[in-house]
Amino acid sequence: MRRIRRHRAMRAQKQFETIECYTNLASVRLPARCAVLLECMSNLTANEKYAPEGAGAYAFEAIVNGIDSLRQQSDRLVIVSNEVFTGGNQYAGDTEHYLRLLAQINRALAARADAVCEVVCGCVQYYKGREDHG
Repeated sequence: MRRIRRHRAMRAQKQFETIECYTNLASVRLPARCAVLLECMSNLTANEKYAPEGAGAYAFEAIVNGIDSLRQQSDRLVIVSNEVFTGGNQYAGDTEHYLRLLAQINRALAARADAVCEVVCGCVQYYKGREDHG
């Protein structure tokens, strides 16, 4: 909870408008010509897959349709995901299915994106697009 309060305080200083949407991105309505930072895909995927109000078995479709809706409403869309794929090789319960779903979503978003990069300790590695997209 302390981390969430810290993030909200940082956003307030930058005068961002924060919209919290845990599921059903397609329902979000944005101001015209806005820039959007969607944080974070790994949490949204878990919410859509497992939360009672989420899309369940249709999580992939719900997320991709929601992203398409945000893209149509905004001038620039930046999506943050997490690298959660190298923690081990055997997972209990439904974790393997969650990881496959998140990977499928990340691939679909990368295919739609103008630029794709990984940021580790402040170092940026572009996999698609050029650095001048920043």
